[in-house]
Parts: sequence; structure tokens; C-alpha cells
Amino acid sequence: MILQATRRTRAQRRSGEGGGTVVEFAMTLPIFLLFMLGLFEVARAIYLWSALSDATRAAARAAATVDAADSDALAALGERASVAARAGGMALGTSGLDGRIVITHLRSDLNRVDAVPPCPSRNIINCNTNPNGGACVRYIQARLCAPGSGPECVPARYKPLFSGSYLNWSFSYPTFATVTPAGSLGHQSGVTEVCPAF
Repeated sequence: MILQATRRTRAQRRSGEGGGTVVEFAMTLPIFLLFMLGLFEVARAIYLWSALSDATRAAARAAATVDAADSDALAALGERASVAARAGGMALGTSGLDGRIVITHLRSDLNRVDAVPPCPSRNIINCNTNPNGGACVRYIQARLCAPGSGPECVPARYKPLFSGSYLNWSFSYPTFATVTPAGSLGHQSGVTEVCPAF
């Protein structure tokens, strides 16, 4: 009789412990999921930060070998760099808009050139004539800007995956401005270019 009573109390205790475990699990699961979603969001933001920084560096290096007067080639280069930065279609900007990479040609004092040379050989002539002149492209700059921001380059904003009416947060990326020396700007050694009058 005493043995049966002991078995019953052990069985009751086990069933009570099982119910307590379910309650504890139900209480900690939302906190755990919130932590995991936050961790995923932070990891994504860090990954995109690194991808955007790399994209501006790659765009600046590539633009150093593209004719400064070829606006279509420069736009395509910036678009390719932006797509690479999105890393498989991950949205970067708010309201479904993505940041874009803007390429700018700079003088030796790091201001915009007054007039982009009509061909790469003309840039070589301009730089040999006056290295600090307004028509000599010495550097290439690539920056991440919000779409439609114009020449002032408003920083693009991070678009979080998990946000809503109660959790509405975002931050502005830096422009990740990268400046690199101008290379050949598309000039090929030994090739005679037909250059429009400047």
C-alpha cells in the first residue's frame, strides 16, 4: 500500500513537471525568436555594409579604365556595381528603392573637373599641359547615393527585413566614397583615337 502511494506521488510529480516545462518553453520561445530575428537583421546589415564598401571600391577601380566621356558605359558600370552590392536582389533602400553608385571625375584638388575630356588621349594632353587644370581628370570617385539625390549625393537608407508599425527603424549608410587615381580612362597604347575638338 505504501509502495503504491509512493508510485502515485512520483507519477503525479512527473506530470506536474512536464506541465511546468511546457509553460517555461512557451514563455521563453518568443524571447528566443526575437533574439534570433535581431541577430539575423544585424548580420544582414553588417554584410550589406561590407558589400557596399567593396562595390564602391570596385566601381572606382573599373571607372579608371573607362572613357570619361562615355556616359553609357559609366552608367552601366555603376549599375553592375549596384547589382553586385545588392547581392542577389536584397533591397537596400527604403520604399523599394535601391541605392545607386555614382561615379565622378575629379581634378588634382579633388573637385569636379570643369569639363570632361571628349576622349582619353585628350585627357593625357590636358594633364601634360596643365596637371592642375580644370580639364585634367586625375582621380575617380565612386559613392553610394540615394536614387534621385542629384549631385549633392544624399546617403541611401538601410531597409530592414523586420519592421512594422511598432518596430520602425532604419539608418543611413555612409556614402562609402572611394577615390582612386585615374588610370588610362580607356586609352589603348598604340591606338590612334579620333577625338572631337575640345
